[in-house]
Amino acid sequence: MGGAPRVVVSTGQGLPDLDWDGELADLTDVFPYLGPTWLGASEKALTDLQPWHTVATRARGELALLPGYVMTTPPVVDHEPRTYLGWQAPTGEEVCCGAQTDACISGEVDALGTDPFFPALLLGSPLGYRTEVAYNFWTPSLMAQMVSELVPAAFASGIRCIVAPWVSGRSGNDALVTALDATGGHSTFWGYEDYLRLDADSWDGHLAALPLKKRQRIKSDVRRAEAAGVRVERVDGEAIRPYVTRIAELTCLNREKNGAGEEPAHIVDMLTALLDAHADVRAYLGTKDGALVATCVVIRKHHRLFPKWAGFDYAAIGERSGIYFALVLDAPVRDAYAEGLRTVEFGAGAHQAKVLRGCTPRPVTTSMVVSDPELRPQVAKWMDAFGASRRVAFGDTPAITRTPLPVVSGGSGACCSDG
Repeated sequence: MGGAPRVVVSTGQGLPDLDWDGELADLTDVFPYLGPTWLGASEKALTDLQPWHTVATRARGELALLPGYVMTTPPVVDHEPRTYLGWQAPTGEEVCCGAQTDACISGEVDALGTDPFFPALLLGSPLGYRTEVAYNFWTPSLMAQMVSELVPAAFASGIRCIVAPWVSGRSGNDALVTALDATGGHSTFWGYEDYLRLDADSWDGHLAALPLKKRQRIKSDVRRAEAAGVRVERVDGEAIRPYVTRIAELTCLNREKNGAGEEPAHIVDMLTALLDAHADVRAYLGTKDGALVATCVVIRKHHRLFPKWAGFDYAAIGERSGIYFALVLDAPVRDAYAEGLRTVEFGAGAHQAKVLRGCTPRPVTTSMVVSDPELRPQVAKWMDAFGASRRVAFGDTPAITRTPLPVVSGGSGACCSDG
């Protein structure tokens, strides 16, 4: 008798064998950060993380991939499970858009040591800051089936904590959060990512359709960038290679300025791998007095554009030059309209500034499952407090009733609090 093909789930796997052209064909609507090209480069750059992917297959060519990486010792704060409980690293390093942590909670988490959390399994793309299933087929129970097999297999292999830090509020992703909660996990608010639908017929039509204040703000950005003496040009593909090292330097300077960390070598490795794979990569370059002082790297995949790395030499261009917006928001959107694209996916960072220029936000959720059932109620309380502090940082009403925590002061255009 006939019937629907059976879904087969395998855990602890390596990456599927797909090149960039294969991704375009077989993972058409998947974010580039979740495909084998990006993840393969990540695995070469992040040698301290061990690949442990969950793969579901059905009929021939049907694939679903939930990336995962085992961390045996505490990693950088973005990948550290305790960060998402409100723990403050002794180094003072913070994630982007960080909120002031509660010293009491941080101390409580710290007092437990690392044993309840490591080895840990991070779900998602570590350098893409996205936790999501990449799939080209779907069933109502797909994500639940993947998670229900992943969690016990991970705990049986010695994993103490599973963290899914960045689950976007895209359609269907709520099933991933629900599935993790059903295995004994807990979820909380992390922040927002921003995107722009290209609904107008052109860039000029887009500007005309915006409310007056947003339109004026965008025009002001461009005027300020021009007044700063910065000339912007775009280079594509192989023409980017001579600038890779400088792009990495500027991007890391930008992250450091906002209290976060990044390794220039990681960006060099990732960008080089994308170029080697012949991915559709563009770079917007801002030069002043012959020096490269601002960059923004963008990836195109089919009908969507993905600005990824932005970096600036603020000593050369000043704190309020407007170049961030002209380079990261305006230039890619102009080109996307010219190419007939549908969406620009800006991701997280500079949330308020992007909304003030016409972007739409999606919430991002963090989920966590610890193997110790007795610890789970305490983890849930810490996560709720963490989510409340994040809502304060983003200007929302706190999710739970508690004394509001102070917000970390805003900095450059790469921080969510900047307008």
